[in-house]
Amino acid sequence: MRRFIFLIVPIFFIPLFGFSGKGIYLTAESAILMDPISKKIIYSKNPHKKLAPASTVKIMTALIALKKADLKKEVVISGLAASMEPSKIYIKKGEVYLLEDLVKAALLNSGNDASVAIAEGVAGSHERFVKMMNQMVYSLGARNTNFKNSTGLPSKNQYTTAYDLALIVRAAMRESYFNEVIRTAQTEIKELRSGRIIKLRNHNKALWKDTPYSIYVKTGYTRKARHCFAGYIEYKNKKRIVVILKSKKPWQDLEVLARGGF
Repeated sequence: MRRFIFLIVPIFFIPLFGFSGKGIYLTAESAILMDPISKKIIYSKNPHKKLAPASTVKIMTALIALKKADLKKEVVISGLAASMEPSKIYIKKGEVYLLEDLVKAALLNSGNDASVAIAEGVAGSHERFVKMMNQMVYSLGARNTNFKNSTGLPSKNQYTTAYDLALIVRAAMRESYFNEVIRTAQTEIKELRSGRIIKLRNHNKALWKDTPYSIYVKTGYTRKARHCFAGYIEYKNKKRIVVILKSKKPWQDLEVLARGGF
């Protein structure tokens, strides 16, 4: 019994807000806590290890839309976009949506169909958009990332690191619409021709947790990537960028980092 208690202590009994980073236990294979202003690394575990990103890719997809396109642009849904496998919001070929609503669907519901529609709406083709993704991530200083699609679905030679994702999150945090969307628990979007309503619900379970801190942005999961999260923690008007990759128990990992990150 004594041994069992000793093993649990590093997870649940770290002091609230403030830790040295020594002796803590995470199930994630890679993780980072970063100050968004100074880029100071508060905690890291294998921060430069290349791993599959899952749907955290959609942060970059949204960021390019916010920086490179008019959010009021009307996007016609292609057969390719409509054919994407779940997670999806089941938009249909020929339907028309505002780009800003597709961004909501990608960030909140992790819509793979919405992500491809964003790519085609911004760049004209998915292939050109992926080139834009890799150009932008390089400009942010991320040197160990290679995108192959806008969705995060498994693809050969698609990888990132916790450190690189932190830089992507840092850039996205500067966009007001991004911050507005990720704080939204539930909303809806409307198809422009038929008026069909699609209800959206944020996949970020932290929005429904009663804790002293808030955790925002993007979850992700595939069999290869396991559980991933990229976003930021907010406590008393202070923020910390947080990324975990290949986690077995993501919400436990996030709680450990949130409780010790300030």
